[in-house]
Amino acid sequence: MKINLVKTVLLLLMGAMLVACSSVSVRQDYEKNYNFSGLKTFAWMSVKDKEYGIKNNELVDKRIRAAIESKLSEKSYQLIESASPDFFVSYHLTVEQKLTSSGVSGGVSLGRSSHGRYGGVGVNTGSQVKAYDQAALSIDFTDPDGDKLIWRGTSTQSVSVSSGPEESTAIINETVDKVLGQFPPEK
Repeated sequence: MKINLVKTVLLLLMGAMLVACSSVSVRQDYEKNYNFSGLKTFAWMSVKDKEYGIKNNELVDKRIRAAIESKLSEKSYQLIESASPDFFVSYHLTVEQKLTSSGVSGGVSLGRSSHGRYGGVGVNTGSQVKAYDQAALSIDFTDPDGDKLIWRGTSTQSVSVSSGPEESTAIINETVDKVLGQFPPEK
């Protein structure tokens, strides 16, 4: 009975660790009194009006813009080139190097043989420090005057800066899909 309990606990812990390692954290904030149902058209906030988070990387900028435009189009919002859209869109992307360390770890082993029961406990006291890159993408929607933030969706996740163009595009598309999946907000 004890062995089954230990196995169950270990399996649950391993499953929780796998989910935690692969998660993308997504959240939103918005003006609660804003009428989002009247929004139909959008335009990009002028670069001179808003500084973007990716400087000198036109490839990433194009991928993010294409993903945002595609997702908004899926939701029946229309991109217009005029200066009078229903809302303006901008984004900010940061990539920071973070450190993580593993502290004390241990394990338990239980078993049974024809010679009786046996078991063991192992403990590793060494710690290991690893560096990883964490990306934060914020997508902002502002009112038609371009001065009041009405909605912000943010995503944070671990990324590999050295990924190729296909992988980078897939990660951006998935992230934008999750962030804009919250828009318009349900009140």
